[in-house]
Amino acid sequence: ARTQRRVTFRQQPDCPPFTMDATRADSGPASGSTNDSWSGRPAWTILSTHFGNGLHFLASCAAWRADPARSHMLHYVGILAPGQTPARDDCVKPDSGLLESAMTQQLHRACASLQGGFQRITFEGGLISLTLCRERLVTALGELDCSVDAIYVDAGGLGNAILATDTAEAWDKWTVQLLARRCRCGTRLRVTGVGDLPGQSIANPWTERFQSQGFEWDAPKPDTTDLKGTFNPQWKISRSRSAARAAAIPITRVAVIGAGLAGASVARALALRGWDVSVFDQHAEPAKGASGLPVGLVVPQVSADDNARSRMSRSGVALTLQNAHDLLSLGFDWEMSGVRELRTEESSLWHAQAAWLKPAKLVQAWLAHPRIRFIGNAHVGNMEKNQHVWVLRGGAAEPLGQAEIVVFANAMGCAPLLLNLVQTTRLVHGLAENLRALQATHGTLSSGRLTEDLSSMPESPVNGHGSFVPRVPEATGMHWYAGSTFETQASAMADVNAQHSANLNRLCELLPDVGKALAPDFHSGKVARWSNTRCVPHDRLPLVGPIEAHAPSSLWICAGMGARGLSFSALCAQLLAARISAEPLPLEFSLAKSLEPDRSRGKRAQPAAD
Repeated sequence: ARTQRRVTFRQQPDCPPFTMDATRADSGPASGSTNDSWSGRPAWTILSTHFGNGLHFLASCAAWRADPARSHMLHYVGILAPGQTPARDDCVKPDSGLLESAMTQQLHRACASLQGGFQRITFEGGLISLTLCRERLVTALGELDCSVDAIYVDAGGLGNAILATDTAEAWDKWTVQLLARRCRCGTRLRVTGVGDLPGQSIANPWTERFQSQGFEWDAPKPDTTDLKGTFNPQWKISRSRSAARAAAIPITRVAVIGAGLAGASVARALALRGWDVSVFDQHAEPAKGASGLPVGLVVPQVSADDNARSRMSRSGVALTLQNAHDLLSLGFDWEMSGVRELRTEESSLWHAQAAWLKPAKLVQAWLAHPRIRFIGNAHVGNMEKNQHVWVLRGGAAEPLGQAEIVVFANAMGCAPLLLNLVQTTRLVHGLAENLRALQATHGTLSSGRLTEDLSSMPESPVNGHGSFVPRVPEATGMHWYAGSTFETQASAMADVNAQHSANLNRLCELLPDVGKALAPDFHSGKVARWSNTRCVPHDRLPLVGPIEAHAPSSLWICAGMGARGLSFSALCAQLLAARISAEPLPLEFSLAKSLEPDRSRGKRAQPAAD
């Protein structure tokens, strides 16, 4: 009889401390040695409409770190104009003490590859999150779906002429209305850099636009030219148009079913927020399903129309690479190798921000947190709700555990479990259809030991019709990997020779010289194989979100990563945690809507402002 196995992984070391004189850059509502507003709060959110050189963000982080009564987490949303990238020299002043700080280096390392859209960057082991929105102001505000605690507007960065003209498009009444919709009662507003603004009193036409949307300005002080105010509308605030801005679910216990990339990333994200997480898996060890792939490529998908999958892939890859940098051993667990994508015989695309990575190592690193408990040999066969607590049971009806919140991250295993709940639990409309449409695709990866330095071997991994990773260090030496197959019939995986032949054929098309050099190893049986099954939704986008028809939901899903678990899992975990905790989303509202578990085919999501 199989028994449950409980494993606690080695906890990752804390990030080195970051210090800075907070008085050098006033961070508005988040500055000072003590901030009563964020004291004892699970999270504090700042929105900066002009991220600029990032100095205000760094000062806010320094003030947060220096305050022993700070909130548990700090979220910062910064809007960057299209084409603008913070330059390292712009934010580092000679006397600021920032030149060698780890946070400054990490910020500019992430910004070096910044493209359009939203990108999530985490600091302090995940306790500080920065969401950079590289869009026009009105577009970014329309795609944001969050309620913030403080707003910072740098008028000097925007240009005083913008604030001084009544016809300025940047801050017309519609833009101010969008800003107001991102506020809650009591949200503080601070506008700096208005010293040269004609008629800078709180009675000029520009400030009156804010008053008409519910902001109340503080009385001007003689020693400052900054404008300060509070969002305090004289009407009831409606959130009927926002699906993601529900109240945060109180932190309690959560059960995550599945210990692959999806489950481990969700467990890590919730544990960082203070949840006690139990991760259940039918295998004795984590990452024994598709996430046990010996090596995978972390590379963004590029499309001519920059579609939703491409944009999410770009954001997800950046977040995965950051996690790898923070948690894994460079050179053995992963390598920022870059990836060459062969699109046709005549053209190729070089991805500098791409890597090979061992997924099982990342799963283990994510689970290495004191609030996470892994329970192996625990197949969840059914569930029942006892008042406000879900009881998880095994195949023989024995209780495995219980929790107030359950997250399904068990790939194809989520469908039968959730379909059994339909009779007793009201799930979101359309979920059952999407669960029945999940497709199992089976794949085989071929590998061999690199016994000599072949002249035809490429310097970096190559992707295209199939993929090839030339040099991956293992305990027995350097190995190469080629793959992988996509089979809809499980019986096809049983024919090992056919699977290897398919991988060899792809390799010969992708890299003819390499295929020719390695063909003898394939034919002589020296090539090993790894096989498993992926879970693919109908539109090849993951299912992420609440699945009960009422709010707050106690059942959530994060599954269906398909062949892009390394690209999507970290991003989807951040999205799910943000939805549960009522935090800023790590990606655009319209993209988040495209991942809803009850989405219908052909339905187009609209921005949050609509």
